[in-house]
Amino acid sequence: MKRAATLLLASLAATLLTLTVAAAQTPGGVRIGDVTLDAFPDVRVEVVVPGALDGADLTSAFAVTEDGVTREVQRVRQASSADLQVALLIDTSGSMGVEAMADARFAAVGFLDRLPEAARISVISYDTDVEVLTGFDGDRDQHRDAIESLVANGNTSLYDAVMTAITTFPEPGTDTKQSIVVLSDGADTVSVATLDEVTAALEGTGIGFKGIAYKTEEADDASMAAMAEVASGSVAEADDAEALAGIYDTLAAELVNRFLIDYRSDSTGAVELGVELTQGGVTASDVRTIELPTLLPPAESPAPPPPAEAPVTGVTVPIPSVSAQQLLYGGAALWFVALATILALVLRPRERRAQLWGAAHRANAGGGRELAQKATLLAERTLERRGKRSSLNAALERAGIDLRPGEFVVLTSSAVFTAGVVGGLLNGPFAALLLAVMSVISAKLFVSFKTSRRQAKFADQLGDTLQLLAGSLRAGYSFMQAVDAVAREADAPSSEEFSRLVVESRLGRDFGDALHAMAARMESEDFGWVVQAIEIHREVGGDLAEVLDTVAGTIRERNQIRRQVKALSAEGRLSAWVLAALPFGVGTIIFFTNRPYLAELTSGGLLGWGLLATAAILMSVGGLWLRALVKLEF
Repeated sequence: MKRAATLLLASLAATLLTLTVAAAQTPGGVRIGDVTLDAFPDVRVEVVVPGALDGADLTSAFAVTEDGVTREVQRVRQASSADLQVALLIDTSGSMGVEAMADARFAAVGFLDRLPEAARISVISYDTDVEVLTGFDGDRDQHRDAIESLVANGNTSLYDAVMTAITTFPEPGTDTKQSIVVLSDGADTVSVATLDEVTAALEGTGIGFKGIAYKTEEADDASMAAMAEVASGSVAEADDAEALAGIYDTLAAELVNRFLIDYRSDSTGAVELGVELTQGGVTASDVRTIELPTLLPPAESPAPPPPAEAPVTGVTVPIPSVSAQQLLYGGAALWFVALATILALVLRPRERRAQLWGAAHRANAGGGRELAQKATLLAERTLERRGKRSSLNAALERAGIDLRPGEFVVLTSSAVFTAGVVGGLLNGPFAALLLAVMSVISAKLFVSFKTSRRQAKFADQLGDTLQLLAGSLRAGYSFMQAVDAVAREADAPSSEEFSRLVVESRLGRDFGDALHAMAARMESEDFGWVVQAIEIHREVGGDLAEVLDTVAGTIRERNQIRRQVKALSAEGRLSAWVLAALPFGVGTIIFFTNRPYLAELTSGGLLGWGLLATAAILMSVGGLWLRALVKLEF
């Protein structure tokens, strides 16, 4: 009886031992992490061992196989804690609530204490916004205080938080282990980034991903699983505070208990890599399929070519290569130099410009000149058919631009074509259209600027011009002789306008009509008074010189008041220009320094375009308002 009991107890003990060893041999006790093939055929394998083996000497406890064939292990060492970088992401959205937030703070602090002091940690919270609470250069007290200060509020921006974590990691070293540990209780609701963008950013970086879905039916396990898949990570679920703390402890143990195994491979292509750990009579193993590169045989050195026969005559000169971009920039520069030369000729004084045009005509009386004349004639006919020639001619006359309407159209068309081609080659159709439109607008603004500056200069000269006219009359000149004296002695544009007045009068145009046309062309209210005074004198007689002196004095006083008011309002007008230009200037700087930031407006669907439209409307209203405030009537 006693013998039978002893045998029964021995059988039970053997059975329990067998079951224990079988359980220890099942895969999952160790896990194969990153496999480095940079120095192939030398391979480095990262192995995560169970937390129960903390502190054990495992340098001789590993065996490596490839397709079941044992490979010689060259070196085994535990990964340094100084090479460990962990970004701890904690969901602080309103759905967490007070109780869940307290559980998360407690478990995160435990995770923090579980990691070695040498590990570098960053704490990031995310709700509606993502906030980096502490960086990788912070100490444990700063990390702990940051975690203890977390409160639940707002929505969930999981994708933006992961993108922020990826960008905050410092440059990794050879053995650096970078991991993102994410706690989330719900699906993403407000992120700018998408799941595809996050997975693309994670893939190939070597950054690990550990996800924890906590205590809610709204947890987005699928999104975190997709991120874990590209980062060779994992996702775990926790239903209560105890499970959450346990998951954090397990993750900490995995991050700390990492061993690096170096061995030499004799295989190529897809192989089944196996790692087995034997410690204290217990065996644990893991298997993973990896793709090994193919070693190419060393290429044979090509036979040196036979020496070339020396050339009998001549010298070989190397021709430097020129890229397409350099050719493009050179062509654009030549175009703009040509346009600048034409503008310089247009803006020169008339006498000098006539000499230059004559010299150019004599030097180039061939096909180029003939082609320009044909283009100008075609533009003139087109303007005439559309009824635009007279208005454009009047605008050019007011601006003092000595070009025919057809010539101005050809010059502007050349500038538009050049800007469009350069913009299209540099940045596509949108840039081409933008530069072409800007060229047309610039041409109109140029004419408007020249007109306003010429009219303002004529108004400033009017007092002195009338004094010169009155002095000529007192000297015994007739009125036409006095006008001719002004045309010869006054400064431009007064001399130009009075010369035209003399020419029109000599060609038979009524003098009064010529004066009215001159006043309308210069849009000068003061000169309109002068015309009225001259007409009254022609009808009733009197001392015209005295009348002109009186008008000149009045005009001087008005100009003095006008200049004083402009000086007093200069600050307001400058502020209006700055406020109007500031959004465009800042937008241009951001476009060239951080283009993806602005791209969100056009890639964000109707919301982005709606914001742009709203901004355009508000800018227009604000511009009109500022214009009304600083525009002064005299």
